[in-house]
Amino acid sequence: MDLKVSNNIPHKGLYEATAYVQNHTLINRGITTLGGSTIPQCIMSNNKYESQERAIMGGIYFVASYLTPILLLPLYNKHFLKNKGIIKSLDSAGKNIIQVSKKFLTPDANLKQGLKLTSQRFKDPKVKDSFDEIYNRYNNPEKLKKDLLSVHEKVLMTDFITTAAMWSLIPWVATESTEKRTKRKDFSGGFNLKKDNKNHESKLSKILWNIAFSVVPGILFSKAVTKALSQGVVQINRETPILKQISQNFLNKIAKNPTNFDYTSGTNMSKTIYAAIWVLSSFPAKLISSRDTNERRDRCLRDIGLFTMFFGGDFLINNILGRLSDKFLKTEIMPQKCKYSGFWSNFKHSIRNFKNLDNLGLPPKILKKTKTIGAGIYWTSLLLNTALIGFALPNILNKILRYNIKNQTNNIKDSISYVVTESYNTAVESSDDFVDQIDNMAKRFFKDNNDNISKLKNIPFKIAKNIF
Repeated sequence: MDLKVSNNIPHKGLYEATAYVQNHTLINRGITTLGGSTIPQCIMSNNKYESQERAIMGGIYFVASYLTPILLLPLYNKHFLKNKGIIKSLDSAGKNIIQVSKKFLTPDANLKQGLKLTSQRFKDPKVKDSFDEIYNRYNNPEKLKKDLLSVHEKVLMTDFITTAAMWSLIPWVATESTEKRTKRKDFSGGFNLKKDNKNHESKLSKILWNIAFSVVPGILFSKAVTKALSQGVVQINRETPILKQISQNFLNKIAKNPTNFDYTSGTNMSKTIYAAIWVLSSFPAKLISSRDTNERRDRCLRDIGLFTMFFGGDFLINNILGRLSDKFLKTEIMPQKCKYSGFWSNFKHSIRNFKNLDNLGLPPKILKKTKTIGAGIYWTSLLLNTALIGFALPNILNKILRYNIKNQTNNIKDSISYVVTESYNTAVESSDDFVDQIDNMAKRFFKDNNDNISKLKNIPFKIAKNIF
């Protein structure tokens, strides 16, 4: 009955697209980037060079956001599963074991139950048979958990590093293309506002730092996730050193939320992983690769705004609209626990996963209404987000850029004026001193040679007397 309802909702294709985008973070970010960070921000750019740079960066990112889960992740999964001996061939149906949620790989979890639930998502009976063969061959659930966690660690580490490297490389491609065309090495947004600054930072050191921020966080983050999930939640002793308490608290938060580190369908990173790559690698790499202070400031504020809207604005808009819909339109967009939380506590809850609505056992009429209105709310939120990111944010940043460049120019003018004025005053003072010195020398001369001067005064009179 539920299936019939889901097939007869208005705009079924839109609903299915909504469920797909909601569960694929990179696709969601790709749409936000293209609609919010690229097209509107190209329009809002200060000149054609800045516009071209943003078009290049947004276009490459949008393509990469589709190609990464389609091409790279399946390759990583198969390679590491076979390398660990979990599957015997790369084409084996057992490769889908990578889709078993990490919550079934924790110490107290029932792995067999996880294998059963995962295999039910596939129509091909070979998947269940492959899972059974792997489970029976190991004959030791804990050993299989350990090996699967090892595979997940390698996949996460590799994906983290390659994604971070890709995000670090994209700005370089755009800025280098601008430099080759214009021969300028400063921020393209200020091309029409100021002259090129000739003092440029070393590119080699920036590249080395970019590499470091792509590799080191990927290694540390993936190992931290594996350690947390393998040991589970650990009781913290108050006598433990403070640094160890902080470290263990961090690991316990990971252990309590293992599903936050799952890859949807084994190929699409979660928002938590995405946020980690953004904060630990992409953000510092962008600041490091900036061409001057103006670009560094622009990237800093732009990324903070984008991050806030992507993770906070989207969540908040969905939360408010979803709660209003549930209250007045009698839908079931928000989770059940939202109904029993306080006013402020309700802001912690996100809308339901559209992919699982059919499994909630809702009455057909309510299910149909929930799917239709829920899809509308999701896309409304996404459009509002892109509008704020695409038009409001650049408008503010452009004003900040003009203000800063104007101040820099005024400071330069003030500096030049100061130097000229001081030089003039010094010269005047020096000339006054020179005149005073000449005057003093003359006075001393006439004082010391007063008798001779008197004689000299009489010479003209004597000459005149003799002539006449």
